[in-house]
Amino acid sequence: MRHLVILSAFILTLLVSCSDNQYSDKEIEQRANKIINLLDPITIDTFKHWGYGTRGEAEIWERLDTPTYGCFYFDKDTLKLSVGRIENFKKDFPYSISIDTSKVHQVIFKKMNEEDINVSAWTNFGIDTVIVDKINLKALFVEREPFQHFARLSKLKDSLQIIGTFYRPDIGNFIQFYLTNQHVLTYFPDNLEINPKFRDIWMGYFSTGKTLSKNWNLRKLDNPLDNG
Repeated sequence: MRHLVILSAFILTLLVSCSDNQYSDKEIEQRANKIINLLDPITIDTFKHWGYGTRGEAEIWERLDTPTYGCFYFDKDTLKLSVGRIENFKKDFPYSISIDTSKVHQVIFKKMNEEDINVSAWTNFGIDTVIVDKINLKALFVEREPFQHFARLSKLKDSLQIIGTFYRPDIGNFIQFYLTNQHVLTYFPDNLEINPKFRDIWMGYFSTGKTLSKNWNLRKLDNPLDNG
């Protein structure tokens, strides 16, 4: 679960970068109810497998179950993926080129056009190096290409208007959706389980919120999340 601890801390320090306080509590509650109506069981399950946050223009997507890895997804000017733990990423998205994982810690796949990809990497010594100057997308990703996958995840978070998520199965099987850096919508499954070590703490948090329906709680944090 160490990767979950790292991710949770990382995302929670970044949420403020893409949030604002322009909405009233009433408007936030209306947004929360819209999200509840959009989130069916299959969609909710997505966020047990993928954690989301942001940094600058990058969307951060973390695979929470095996194989674990993280991606920075950029879709503004240039479509690209910056991937850590590339050996695990390859299990989901097999690629045809050779990458020496003992020498690099971040691999960048950048779309040059609809057909061609540039592949570069950051080495363990902080040097930017080109692995393949240009390769056909279908020749690179022979089974499943990742850009479509992360585009779907990005579209989903846009439809929900969320700035981050939190799922820690070592704490409990609930999922938190951050609507702003101060408003948190929590989903409780019917079979809610919370680690006894943390149960009193988290039930105390939830008690400060408002029950919107059987499975949903909306609360406002005393202080906005910040980047410390």
